[in-house]
Amino acid sequence: MALDAREATDIIGRYPSPRSALLPLLWLGQHRDGYVTEDTVADVALRLGMAVAEVESVLSFYSMFRRRPPARCRLEVCRSLACAMKGSGEILARVQEETGVGPGESSADGAFSVEVVECIAACDHAPAYLFNERMAGPLTPEKALELLRGEGEGRR
Repeated sequence: MALDAREATDIIGRYPSPRSALLPLLWLGQHRDGYVTEDTVADVALRLGMAVAEVESVLSFYSMFRRRPPARCRLEVCRSLACAMKGSGEILARVQEETGVGPGESSADGAFSVEVVECIAACDHAPAYLFNERMAGPLTPEKALELLRGEGEGRR
């Protein structure tokens, strides 16, 4: 489904160069559909006068964009230096051991997914994480498992 024409035009109009609206337009499509669809990629490329391959290259660079429908609950664990030193790797290993779901994977029933992300600017709460796009920390293996099982706060 194509982007809402009025919203897209408004976003593009905020920038001196239409190409500067690339990220906001992709975000608009993801917000609407839960992920960036092929239709959104084609629509954005057409509106901005870009090749589809250029839009795809941006999508492959930024980890905040999803290319497939998301799980109902998404745990994103930061792997920056501060978070790694505070145990983010051990948390991910424990989650995989307990659930069978590793980084970049979703549970078979689509209930949850686990991702590794770069710095989310919450080093003072290391290891930091996003749960359904809400930032928090510090994360422990137990807290991660509670969230994924629906026992923790913030489950939507």
